Amino acid sequence: MTFRLAIIGSGGIAEKHLQSLKELSDFNISCICDIDKEKANDLAKNYPGSQIENNMDKIVANTEIDIVDICLPPHLHFSTALKFLEAGKHVICEKPLSTSVNDAQKLIDISHSMNKNLYPVFQYRYGKNVLILKDLISNGKTGKPIVASSEVHWNRNEEYYNVPWRGTWEGEGGGAILSHAIHSHDLLSFFFGNIKSVSANLSTLVNKIETEDCASIAMTTESGALISSSITLGAANDSTRLKLVFEKISVESGNSPYAPGEDEWIYTARDPNKQNELENLIIEDNKIFIDGNNGFTGFFQEVSNHLKSKMSNIIKPEDGLKSIELVAAIYHSARTERKVYLPLDTKSAIYKDWKPKK
Repeated sequence: MTFRLAIIGSGGIAEKHLQSLKELSDFNISCICDIDKEKANDLAKNYPGSQIENNMDKIVANTEIDIVDICLPPHLHFSTALKFLEAGKHVICEKPLSTSVNDAQKLIDISHSMNKNLYPVFQYRYGKNVLILKDLISNGKTGKPIVASSEVHWNRNEEYYNVPWRGTWEGEGGGAILSHAIHSHDLLSFFFGNIKSVSANLSTLVNKIETEDCASIAMTTESGALISSSITLGAANDSTRLKLVFEKISVESGNSPYAPGEDEWIYTARDPNKQNELENLIIEDNKIFIDGNNGFTGFFQEVSNHLKSKMSNIIKPEDGLKSIELVAAIYHSARTERKVYLPLDTKSAIYKDWKPKK
């Protein structure tokens, strides 16, 4: 079975998606849509057979399109996803699903009512070592989670913000915690479980932008584990790193900024006598996961598997909702200078919109 897919947007993230989609035979890139038709045409040159469109409504009306992949600036995600779900199409949406918890929940509700799938993009989950660690956790080899730290230290200079919507509340919907750390925070929840409380400090220290570019965040999970998150866009180089301490083992990730799960990870047993046993388990898991698709390719493969009703490790839309809710909680904590508990009150102002009042 082949799925006919339309890419909405033709920027850098669309190109990354297309490179991965090209590796899979399950998707036919039927159309690339952008209001800048020349830009879409330039992107389509590498994908023969793709039609070019600059009117999104024509794709909405096109009954031959099975699924759309939204690769637009964040402030357009909600309205675009809503339009296509209501038109009866499956939707893949780059992070974030929306810039409001309330709007993210609306997308989930409409996807259920239309019996269509909504797929938030969290490609970090498909790194080899991410799958190995999750397997160890699922099989009781790690013991309970205790403490974790996340470092998202990237370099974003003035040139990066020449794109008009970046660094603005209306265009990007938030700063570093939304645009850069959201994947790392998703992995922390993936490994350690749901976040229960947040205490955050945010600041703009690197560039002259509206939104934050530095953060220091303390979190607790429902199991009682403690997490710290350090974020800056003023580092010399780009790196993303996790350190995770469990009851039985400690784990340190690689520091690849875009795919930390692909680097070599260090697994250390707390009991030195168990180190050989741990290493043998990892060797066996390597045999299982070494041939799997990773990153965006792994994500799109799981989308295909899910659409075909095969066994799938697909990310649920509720996971996308939780990532948005954590962002809202972080903003609320930083502004009120107090600890914020999750889940948020659905009637609260921060649930509906976290952007600051003008």
